[in-house]
Amino acid sequence: MPKLVLSLILLFASTAWAQSTRLFDAVTAGDLAETEQLLVAGAGVNTRNAAGETPLYLAAQEGHAALVDFLLGKGADVRIPTHNGETVLHAAAANGDAALLSSLLKRGVEVKRTNYDSEPPLFWAALAGMSRAAQLLLERGADINAVDAKGNSALHGAADAGHETTVWLLLDRGANRDLRNLGGDTALDIARRRGHSSIVSLLQAR
Repeated sequence: MPKLVLSLILLFASTAWAQSTRLFDAVTAGDLAETEQLLVAGAGVNTRNAAGETPLYLAAQEGHAALVDFLLGKGADVRIPTHNGETVLHAAAANGDAALLSSLLKRGVEVKRTNYDSEPPLFWAALAGMSRAAQLLLERGADINAVDAKGNSALHGAADAGHETTVWLLLDRGANRDLRNLGGDTALDIARRRGHSSIVSLLQAR
């Protein structure tokens, strides 16, 4: 390969890497103006970082709703997963921004899609104690009793993390409190072990 061609390839790769790095920094900071400038300059809207996260994923993770809308308008693909299979809906569910989550759900993001640990977005919302996000996901068809690779449901996750309001919501929506994970534990067993007395009371009530 001629040296000039190789030099041009290396220069292009270096420039693209620098643009991508700046783009992810701008998105994480919620800097809409800088993000727009970088996209105009040639940064890829669907580029991925070392974890396989796109700018859209990071914007949702950080709760930058305006930036999410902007990136979607620029062609950001809601279907691109991270290297562990998480979607932008996982990020939004854990963040708990109801408006942001609603916007993504209206665009047809798969509400039941799991990551490679078999965790759906509902599990992430429950583990983070994001009750409004969990409610929205359930309203859009999330499986309340879906379990991850270890057999834990959203109820297990909420009980483990001590999120009483989320536990109440899941029970009110019909979560199976008798489900046992691969270790043989129900959500009640986990709540007892964690010392979450108010959640224990909720789970014992019939």
